[in-house]
Amino acid sequence: MSENVVSLHGKTFAPPEPAANATLVEELERLLEAARAGEIVGLAGAYLHKDRVVTYSYAGVVGGFGLIGGLECAKERLLRIALAPA
Repeated sequence: MSENVVSLHGKTFAPPEPAANATLVEELERLLEAARAGEIVGLAGAYLHKDRVVTYSYAGVVGGFGLIGGLECAKERLLRIALAPA
């Protein structure tokens, strides 16, 4: 699709190549190790993909109010980040 996009200066648009985020990979590895050790038994998360699409998933023990409270804390932090002056 992007091969049909031409910039105002006549050059064909080339989207940047996706690169792994080292901090994200490190955190995911930490979470995986904790899950393998039985420390984490439930997970709910939202994910920002390279094309700015957001998805979510949940797995494991997710039926309690505690996880909802944790998500509210994460939501509050994300709101502060989004609303912070640039």
